Amino acid sequence: MRKMKKAGLGQNTFKSKLFYTLLVLLPSLQFLFFYVFVNLNSFALAFKIFPTGIAKEFEWGWDNFTYWFTNQVRNTEMKLAIGNSLKSYAISMCTGLPLGLFFSYYMFKRMPGAKLFRILLFMPSILSAAVLATIYKNVTGLVLGGANGLLSKWTGEVINFWDAEHRYTSMMVFCVFASFGTSVLMYTNKMDAIAPEIIESAHLDGANGVKEFWYIVLPQIFSIMQVFLISGFAGIFTNQYNFMMLFGYEQPDVQPLGFLLWRGVARAGGNTTQMGPYAALGLIITFIIVPLTFLLRWTLGKIGWKEE
Repeated sequence: MRKMKKAGLGQNTFKSKLFYTLLVLLPSLQFLFFYVFVNLNSFALAFKIFPTGIAKEFEWGWDNFTYWFTNQVRNTEMKLAIGNSLKSYAISMCTGLPLGLFFSYYMFKRMPGAKLFRILLFMPSILSAAVLATIYKNVTGLVLGGANGLLSKWTGEVINFWDAEHRYTSMMVFCVFASFGTSVLMYTNKMDAIAPEIIESAHLDGANGVKEFWYIVLPQIFSIMQVFLISGFAGIFTNQYNFMMLFGYEQPDVQPLGFLLWRGVARAGGNTTQMGPYAALGLIITFIIVPLTFLLRWTLGKIGWKEE
C-alpha cells in the first residue's frame, strides 16, 4: 500500500513538473528569441567600429561610448531631450496617476456621469493612437484654437495650441489623456474585485468617502499602481510620448530622448556602420535605468500600502 502511494505521489510530481515546463516553455522561448537573440546583435554593434565604412570590416572598441561622453555631453539638443524626458515622466506621474485614480474611483462608486466618463476615458484603447492624435490635433487646431476657434472667439485673441509657447503643453495633455485607457480599465477592475463586506464594514465604523478611498481602496489597488510606476520609470528615456504622430519629424525644443534615439536610427537608413553610437546609447540608458528601477521597486515595496 505504501509503495503504491509513493508511486502515485511520484507520478503526480512528474505530471506537475511536466505541466509547469510546458506552461513556461512558450514565454521562455519568446523571451530568448525576441529579446536576447534580437538584442545580441545590438549589444555587439555597440562595440563595433567601422573605420572603412564597410559593414564586414570592423574593429572592437569603446569609441561609440566615448562619442556620447565627449562630443554630445554639451550638445544642447541632447540636454533638451533628456530634460524633456524627465519632465514628461514627472508630469505623467503627477497628473495622469492621480487623475486616473480619481476617475476610476468615481466610476467605481457609480456616481452621476460615470458611464460617460467610462466611454471617454476608454476611447484611447478603442481608437488607434494615430487616429486619436489626428482627432486631437484637428480639435485643438481648428475647433478650439486658430482664428475661427471657439476659444479664440471667446477670449478675443487668436490662440495657437501648436506654436512654440503651447506645443509642449498640448503634447502632454494628449499623452495624459491617452494613458487613461489602460490605467482606468485596470484600476476599475481591481476596485470592482474588492469584497463589498469590507466597504460596508468600513462604513459601519464611520469611514467617509475619503477614508474609504485612502484606507480601503488604495491598499487594494497599490499593486496595479506599482506596475505603472515601475514600467513608466523603466521607459523614461525610451518613451517617445507620441511625438512622431503629433509633430512629424522635427521639433527639437520639445522632443524627448526616446524620439532622438529613434530619429538617429531612422536617419541611418539601415546602414549598420552608422548605428553603433545609438546601440551604445541604448546600453548606456540600460545601465543607468535598470539598477534605479530595481531600487524604485524595492522602495515601493517598503513604503507602499499592503493589501492585508
